[in-house]
Amino acid sequence: MKSIKHFELPLVIILVLLQFNACTRTSIQPREMKTEVTIVGQQFYINGEPTYKGRMWATSYGGEYPVEGLLMNARLVQGIFDDVNPETDGQWAYPDTKQWSPDRNTDEYIDAMASWKEHGLLAFTLNLQGGCPYGYCRDQPWDNSAFEPDGSLRPDFMNRLERVLNRADDLGMVVILGYFYFGQDGKINDEEAVITAVKNATQWVLDKGYRNVIVEINNECNVRYDHEILQCHRVHELIETAKAMHVDGRRLYVSTSLGGGSVPPGNIVGASDYVLLHGNGVRDPERMEEMIRQVREMEEYNHMPIVNNEDDRPWRDAHQGWGESGNNFVAAVKNYASWGYFDFRMSSEQHDYNLGHQSIPANWHITTEREQDFFDLCATITGSPGTPKVFLDFSKEVGNLEVRIENVEQNVQIESVEIIMNNESIATLKEMPFYFEIPIHAEKEHWVKAHLLYSINGRLVAVESLYHKNPWWPYGGPARD
Repeated sequence: MKSIKHFELPLVIILVLLQFNACTRTSIQPREMKTEVTIVGQQFYINGEPTYKGRMWATSYGGEYPVEGLLMNARLVQGIFDDVNPETDGQWAYPDTKQWSPDRNTDEYIDAMASWKEHGLLAFTLNLQGGCPYGYCRDQPWDNSAFEPDGSLRPDFMNRLERVLNRADDLGMVVILGYFYFGQDGKINDEEAVITAVKNATQWVLDKGYRNVIVEINNECNVRYDHEILQCHRVHELIETAKAMHVDGRRLYVSTSLGGGSVPPGNIVGASDYVLLHGNGVRDPERMEEMIRQVREMEEYNHMPIVNNEDDRPWRDAHQGWGESGNNFVAAVKNYASWGYFDFRMSSEQHDYNLGHQSIPANWHITTEREQDFFDLCATITGSPGTPKVFLDFSKEVGNLEVRIENVEQNVQIESVEIIMNNESIATLKEMPFYFEIPIHAEKEHWVKAHLLYSINGRLVAVESLYHKNPWWPYGGPARD
């Protein structure tokens, strides 16, 4: 009898705890989603209306091109980046704090997203296995994968992903969620684990209730994948696997991509909900137009959207840049295809933290000339307002600076201007003039930037200046990096 009593109390406790946990789980209200992407023919819709509704891009030379239904985007794949390899994780330190922080990376990514949207960017590519943190690489000893070797999901990565997807949902933005990246796929055990990873990631998105996510199974299936099922001749199997998964009658739109200048084969086009192209290495916009035509002429093509979501230097000539002709962006739009920019720090630019939206650590705000040029053209094509531009004037005496704000629209309400030094808030002003006196310590290296917060039509948007290194160096002399 004593032995029975010994087991009765724990059993009662267990039943009570189970009941409590069940009640606790069911009492948590799921997030109410605000953004739903759908595909209707060749057009993307957001919340039941075509993107850029009614927009025609009128060029200065008289041409008019429909923009309605397109999905302008950028390759911003490192928003949840971390390196879980202790032998390599020391190389990603921020220049101001000399430390790496995955949460800071995601926080700053989220802070910049509204400014992308104000320029007409409705989508961005974010990868569960990131991308090369140096722009382009062969060997990748680091481990920046959201997948464990068995295909299960790493909670820290997925928590950061959830934060990004929530912000995108609030902003009315679409996330092109990539699952695998060459050089990182080899860290997954085998084909069975790859399939498990696809199922786990897809189920996670569906269970969370996100309606603003479309899937890119892997980045460039014709480039160095270890697992055969991730190579072009078999990746359609994974596309079909993801498409077959449903929650409450919903499924995700799925596709995959090839390397720059390549047209996807029929097995991929036939299985996909939308077609992905890459323009890396395509220096002649006529080739971009030809790729789009070739897709539309394929027997397997089913009148669906064509999206370029990676193009690293899209102009024919360096002096052409982001004009109305001579680059792949305008070539795609004129042929009714969506387009996305891929910015990274080139080998000669590794010293400049501000450059490159793939290189880690990344400055996610629109601060450099080439980033601004792309976003300005995106705003022009889509008829979007863009954002004010923020500049720091260090010409005063050491420790004194002025913040200048340009391109301020009439309906913009400036909320605050904050000075950040070495990743710490130093001073905040809410009214003009924006003059600051900053404490300077001669023995320290200084990184200084301005963070502008403004509201427009009830939306809060953050914009930053360049992050300047040693702006008063040498002390009392001219500003220089």
